[in-house]
Amino acid sequence: MLRDKFYKSTFVFKLLLWVVLIVAIQRILFFVLFYNQLNDCTLFEYFKAFVIGLLTDTISLSYFLLPTWLVLIFLNINNPLTKRIALAWFIIGFSLWNILNLSDLGYFPITKKRMGAEILDILPEVPALLSAYLTSYWYLFVILILYVLFTSYFFNRQLQSYQTKHNTLTYKGLNILVLLFGFFTALRGGYGIRPFMPFDIPSVVDPKLQWLASNTPFQFIHTLENKNIPTETFFEESDAEQTIQFQKHFHSNGLKKKNILFIILESFCSERVGFFNPKIKQYTPFMDSLYAVSRTYLYGMANGRMTIDALPSVLSGVPSLMEKNYCYSNYSNHPIKGIGSLLQAEGYTTAFFYGGLKSTFGFENFMNINFTKNYYDQRDYNANYENKGWGVDDHLYLPFVAQQLNNLPQPFCASLLTLSLHHPFPIPEPYKSILDSIKDPVLKSMKYTDIALQQFFNQIQHQSWFKDAVIAICADHTSGGFGHYQSNSINEFAIPISFYAVGDTTFNKLQEQSISQIDMYPTILDYLGYPKSFGSMGKSALSDTTHVTIQFAGNGIYHVFDYPYVLDFDKNKNEILSFHKFNSDRTMTALDRNGSEKDKAEFLFNYGKAFVQVFSYKINKNEF
Repeated sequence: MLRDKFYKSTFVFKLLLWVVLIVAIQRILFFVLFYNQLNDCTLFEYFKAFVIGLLTDTISLSYFLLPTWLVLIFLNINNPLTKRIALAWFIIGFSLWNILNLSDLGYFPITKKRMGAEILDILPEVPALLSAYLTSYWYLFVILILYVLFTSYFFNRQLQSYQTKHNTLTYKGLNILVLLFGFFTALRGGYGIRPFMPFDIPSVVDPKLQWLASNTPFQFIHTLENKNIPTETFFEESDAEQTIQFQKHFHSNGLKKKNILFIILESFCSERVGFFNPKIKQYTPFMDSLYAVSRTYLYGMANGRMTIDALPSVLSGVPSLMEKNYCYSNYSNHPIKGIGSLLQAEGYTTAFFYGGLKSTFGFENFMNINFTKNYYDQRDYNANYENKGWGVDDHLYLPFVAQQLNNLPQPFCASLLTLSLHHPFPIPEPYKSILDSIKDPVLKSMKYTDIALQQFFNQIQHQSWFKDAVIAICADHTSGGFGHYQSNSINEFAIPISFYAVGDTTFNKLQEQSISQIDMYPTILDYLGYPKSFGSMGKSALSDTTHVTIQFAGNGIYHVFDYPYVLDFDKNKNEILSFHKFNSDRTMTALDRNGSEKDKAEFLFNYGKAFVQVFSYKINKNEF
C-alpha cells in the first residue's frame, strides 16, 4: 500500500503535529493569565489568533528540534542508537523551547510583549535573581518539568512503536524528499514571498492579540540577527524633520545655570501612584504631595518597556523604536548629543547614581559615552548592606546619593535610578516589621520606596544646591497594575512625569497634555533658557506646538498619542489600524477615522511615519 511506502514521512509529520498540539496548551494558559489585557475582541479574532499560534509554534518547534528531525529523516529509525540520539536531541531542544516560552510568562505583565533575542542580553542578571524568580513563579517551573517529562515520555513511546517497513531504495529517497520539503515549508511558515516573520502577525490577527498568536521562541529566532534597522522613506527627509521639528532653538535671555536632578523611579507606573490613582493613595503619600506642588503631567508616557530603554530616552532623547534594546544594538557605541554633553559644554558637572552594578544592562557603556563618567554604583557604597535584590536598598543608598550630591561642583546635572520596586520586592529591616500589616509585596515595596524617597528629600532640601535646583521625576517603565486602569495602548505605557522647580511657584500647575520621556530634557533646557540650537527627537512640553508621543508596540505597530487622540498604525502595511479618543477616566472610545476628525487622524498618521523615518535616518547616519 502507498501508506506503507510513505510510513516514515507520515510518522515524522505526526510526531511534529503531536508536539505542536501539546505546546498549544501553553497558549491557553497565556490566554487565561492575561485575559484582562486581551479582551474586547470578537470570538473570530480569538480563533484566528489560536490558528496563527499553531503556525508560530510549528515554525519555532521545527527550528528548535531541527537536529531531532534531521536524525529521523536521514537515519534508520529502527536502529536503537538512532532512537536514543533522536530522543536526546529532542529533550535538549524541547527543554530550551519551554524554558524560553514559560519563563517569559513571568515578565509579560512588565514588558507587555513576548521577548526575543534580548533575553540573551539579560542573562548576566539571571543568577542573582533566579532563586527569587523560582519562588514567585514556582508553578511555571513545575509546568516546565511536567511538560518535558510527559512529552519526552510520549516521544520515546512513539519512537519505540515505530514499525519496520521494508521500502525500496527509491521510496526511501522519496520519503527523504517529502520530509525535507515538509520541514522546509514548516521552517518558512508557508510559501509566501518570504518566510513568515513576527511582523506578519498583526497583519492577519487583531494587533491586540499578536502576543497571544506568537510565542517567545518564535520571537527569539527572528531577532537573533543583530542588524541595522532599515532607513524609512515615507517622505523627503527634510520634510520629515520639519514635521516633527527635530531641530530645536528656544527663545532665551541667557542660560539659568540651575542644578538638575533626574529621579527615575523603578516600576512606578501611573497606576501605582496615588496622585494618578486615588484608590492607592495610602501607599505613596509623599510622592502624591510632591506631584501636587510640581509641574505634573497627567498623561506621561514611557518610551519603552524596560529600564534599559528608559536611560537613553530620558537622558539622550532616544526612543525605543527597535526590537533590540538600544544599549545592546549595533548603535550602542554611537555618541549622542543629549543633555549630558550639551550641559558639560556649558560648565556643568554630571553624575549618575544606581544602587546596582555598573554592568547591569550595559548601563556603564551608555553612561560613559553619552552622559557621564562619574558613575556611582553599589561598589561605591562602603557600608554593609543586605542584598536580596538588585543591589543596595533604597533607604540606604539614597542618603549616600545625597552626600555625593553635596560634593559635586555646581552647577551639576545628575541622575538617580532607584531599584527597590522590582521583583523580588525585598523589604529590609526595620521596614519589613514596620510594614508587616501590608501583605501584598508590591504594595509593601511601593510604601517602602515612598518612605525612602521622603527621607532623601528631607536630607537634600537643606543643602545649598537644592535651593537652586530643578528636579525631574519619572518612572522607568510600566509594570503589572491592580486592575484599576482599563487595559489599552495608552495605559500600557502610562507613567508619572513631573518637574519640581524649587522656589518657582509659577511652575507647579497640573498639565492635561501628553508627554513622554524623550521630552523631558528638552523641557528642562527650554525652562533654563538654553541658548543654542540642538537636535532631538523629543520636544519641550512648554512649547505651544502639538504634544505627540510615539510608542513602539512591536512587530511594526506604533501608538501615536496626542491627548485626547490615539492612533495606531502598521508601518509595514502603511495603514491606520485604529483611531480612538482617550477619556479622562483612562478608557478609550473608538472614533471614525473618516468622520469629522479625519484631518486629525491623517495628521497623527503622517506625524508617526515622519517620526519613525527621522529616527531610522538619524540612527543609521549617526546624527543624533
